[in-house]
Amino acid sequence: MPQKHDQAAPFRERILNDNVTNSQALDHASLGLLFPASYLTEQDDLAPPKLDDIKYFEDQLGVGRLGRPPTSTWLWIAGRPVPPRALHHQLLLGREIVIVEQMDLHLVWTSGRMFLKPLPRYLLEPSFWTTYLTCAHDEPCTRTTQSPCAHRRLWRCALGFLFSYAALVRYESDFQIAQEKRLIPIQARWQSWRRLVAELDTEHIYGDIDPRYVYGELRLSRLNKIQYLHWGGAFRGYLNLWQSYGDFLSDNFTWVASAAVFVAIVLTAMQVGLGTDRLQENGAFQSASYGFTVFSIVGLAVAVGLIFCAFLYAFIVNLVATIKYGKRRFLHVRGAPGAA
Repeated sequence: MPQKHDQAAPFRERILNDNVTNSQALDHASLGLLFPASYLTEQDDLAPPKLDDIKYFEDQLGVGRLGRPPTSTWLWIAGRPVPPRALHHQLLLGREIVIVEQMDLHLVWTSGRMFLKPLPRYLLEPSFWTTYLTCAHDEPCTRTTQSPCAHRRLWRCALGFLFSYAALVRYESDFQIAQEKRLIPIQARWQSWRRLVAELDTEHIYGDIDPRYVYGELRLSRLNKIQYLHWGGAFRGYLNLWQSYGDFLSDNFTWVASAAVFVAIVLTAMQVGLGTDRLQENGAFQSASYGFTVFSIVGLAVAVGLIFCAFLYAFIVNLVATIKYGKRRFLHVRGAPGAA
């Protein structure tokens, strides 16, 4: 591991352990107890946390797709450059708090739901920042460094994530909601949280955080559209809203059924109009009725045909991807140590 330089944590307040003073540093064994039990590797294997591997921290703290084109280029479409609204306001808007552990889903919202990643215990420990996120360059990276090292990039991501919680948990009521939803460790205390947030200097923090966190809440429907447009209409989008083909057909035929009801009402009104003496002799109304009738028949048929074509395309694409992944996965499993 490269030689690291001493770099101060963004806060000194220790809110998880009342028996340790703010000036004391935890050893590696004590820090290791703050991490998850396991995680999924790039090969989809279940493994314990690898604290000596920077890729593990990139998986846990990196902003993922939100930091890569095309999404990073179009974040201004998906959200406003303001901090997220407090937790009590999220509930006021009728949004259910949904727990996620994927960082690039944190603060993403859709109708009636807000996705939030719980605040990991290790991010609340100052020793973690100095042990695992300290810059490894001979000249430590700063906010003006053009090409910061991986540790500094993760430092900016982690600080941005912590900043998002400073915005979500503003009042004591927000703090209580966060603990009820298990977003913040239950051992944390309100007064300690206040002191930690004060140390972050949130008014002048934007130069030290990842650009993703300049934007607060991101709308899922717009993130999906960015993915659809970039990948030429691929159906997976940013987050797949359909868990089965039945859901896909149901959602799409719903608007077709609504359109059919509207068309039926208009055609019925036209039929009644054609039964009157005045409109029966009106050439313009006769032409409009004829045109709308043909349009209704052809339009609905085309809409149904497009839905079935989309369904067939999605089915074939997913089938091919599933077969390819299955072959690759079984080759990996058979080649793993201890495989039969």
